Amino acid sequence: MEKISAIILSGGNAERLGGKKPFRKFNNDYLIDKTINVLVDMKIPFVVVFKHLKVIKKEDISDETHIFKRHGQSITWDLIPNKGPIVGILSGMRVIEGNWILVLPCDMPFITKDSINALLNYIPVAKSKNYNCIIPKHENGYIEPLFSLYEKSSVVVLENLVKEAINKERSIPIRGLIHNLNPLYVPSKKVDNTMKTFININTFEDFEKNKF
Repeated sequence: MEKISAIILSGGNAERLGGKKPFRKFNNDYLIDKTINVLVDMKIPFVVVFKHLKVIKKEDISDETHIFKRHGQSITWDLIPNKGPIVGILSGMRVIEGNWILVLPCDMPFITKDSINALLNYIPVAKSKNYNCIIPKHENGYIEPLFSLYEKSSVVVLENLVKEAINKERSIPIRGLIHNLNPLYVPSKKVDNTMKTFININTFEDFEKNKF
């Protein structure tokens, strides 16, 4: 049986929300708690990855440590600042165990047990055909690399990309990671036929529109 763990990426700047996106209240909960609660219910161990300690305010750390205190799960911070989500994924992979790693954002509050299980169900197919990541793909060609599964062996590719980002003094887009892996693309509607799972909360307008 495959051992599944999860990484929740929470290191974005969230400039359109004035920062601190994970801890914005959304329907009486922190935004990040929507995802955490699903993982807890599924008994999937997880780590939350926050921005590098050099670029966060000291007072924000108390919010971040509440994850550990409340759920007993790991928290960590980006290994290096301002290099994009690949650093967050690598930072998480370095502290968590599992054959397959479920990567989730902190700003998709409609992720469900069913949508995660739909993704997990593709693992046997991926293994049989040597795919090392499983990524939902929309009909318009858009992919969801931050709601995806990555085989733990992809950490080697991540390390090389992060070294490249450091040497070139720039961030590497997440598509750079996918380009260096062997992805199994799955129709997004087979993950969630309502497509609600893929709603991101990026602005105050998004908050208002998606309240219930």
